[in-house]
Amino acid sequence: MLFALLSYPILGAGVKYIDDAFDEKIFNRTLAFLVAPILGVLWAYTMLIDPVSSTILLAILCGVLLKGKIDNYAHLLGFAIILVIIILTGVHLLFLPLIFLATAAFLDEVGNDLIDQNNTYIDRNKASHRFLVYFFDQRWVMKLAVLCIVFMGVVPIYFFFALLLFDAAYLLVRWYGRSRSTIAISFDLKLMKLKDFIVPNRRRTPV
Repeated sequence: MLFALLSYPILGAGVKYIDDAFDEKIFNRTLAFLVAPILGVLWAYTMLIDPVSSTILLAILCGVLLKGKIDNYAHLLGFAIILVIIILTGVHLLFLPLIFLATAAFLDEVGNDLIDQNNTYIDRNKASHRFLVYFFDQRWVMKLAVLCIVFMGVVPIYFFFALLLFDAAYLLVRWYGRSRSTIAISFDLKLMKLKDFIVPNRRRTPV
C-alpha cells in the first residue's frame, strides 16, 4: 500500500515534467530525457508488484497510446522500457477491470482534448461549462471508474487515493510550470521597459 501511495505521485509528476519539457518548452529537455528511463523502470516495477497497480497503470498507458499522446522521444523511451520489462517478466492483470479502466482513460483524454481545442465555445459564466472544464481537466472519468470498482469490492480503496495523488502531482507540476513561465514573461517585459527607459529609441532629426 505505502509503495503505491509513494510511487504514483512520482509517476504523475514525472509524466507532466516530460510533457511540459517537450510540448510547452518550459522545462529542460535533456533532464526530461534522462528522467524518462528512470520513470519507465519505476512504472514497470509498480506494475510488477501488484495486479491492481498493473491494471490501473496499463489502463492509463492504453488511454494515452490510443489518443496518440506518446508523441516525443522521452515518452517513447519510457514506454519502450516499460514494454520490454513487462514482456520479459510478465504481469498479472485484472482483464475486465482493465478494459473498463482503459476505456475510462481514453474518454478522459478525448474530453481533455475537446476542452483544450474548443476554448472559444466555453462560457466560463455557465456553471455547466465550468463543471465540464473541471471534470475533464482533472480527468475524473478514470477516477470515478476506479472508485466504481472499489465499491464493487474488486480493488482496495487506497488505489483510488493513489490515483488522486498521481493526478495531484501531475497538476502541481503543471501549475509550477505555468507559474514559472508567467514569471519569466513578466520579467522579460519589465526588462524591455527598463531598457527603453535607459536607452530611449530617439530618431535623428535632419539638419
